[in-house]
Amino acid sequence: MKFRTARRADSEALCSICLKTGDAGADATTLYHDPDLLGLNYAAPYVTVRGGFGFVAEDEEGICGYVVGTADTTAFEAALDEDWWPDLKARFPVDRIANGKGMQDGARIRHIHQPPRTPEELLADYPAHIHMNVLPRTQGKGAGSRLLSLFLDELKNRSATGVHAGVAPSNKAGLAFWTSKSLGIVRDDRPATIWCGMRL
Repeated sequence: MKFRTARRADSEALCSICLKTGDAGADATTLYHDPDLLGLNYAAPYVTVRGGFGFVAEDEEGICGYVVGTADTTAFEAALDEDWWPDLKARFPVDRIANGKGMQDGARIRHIHQPPRTPEELLADYPAHIHMNVLPRTQGKGAGSRLLSLFLDELKNRSATGVHAGVAPSNKAGLAFWTSKSLGIVRDDRPATIWCGMRL
């Protein structure tokens, strides 16, 4: 397995992996009419918008995992407001929220039009953030640990003092992974998000 810096050209692969792991670690394909929506919210921006970066894992079948994020969440959220969300708002008008009834499209479109802000008290100690997903064929082979190591090293190079990850309470495997990697639970906002953090 090979590891390299993520590029803009990887966006399609990142969106695909995001969807195939987007239901608390399981395949979310049946939850979306538009297969790109999940990745456009949580993966593709990091290889497109200033301040984002990441790494990918590749095997003989192609990209099989990724880690993306930013060293400065506040600045990145501002960059998204300027350079990412406007085009997506035009592509996914708010009246499409109703069309996603019974699916998850509406929630992701609402996120585009009203992007949430990370709690300020979390950012005081954990200003960076991370998203990571690996396909089932890659799980258990050390790819997640290697991707995390690459990402944390880059955060230190960028002088980040702490990093956080938001985990859905239903994602037991994800929560177990982060806490096993020294990202302890630092804030619990159930039913929405459990926040894990690490000081660097």
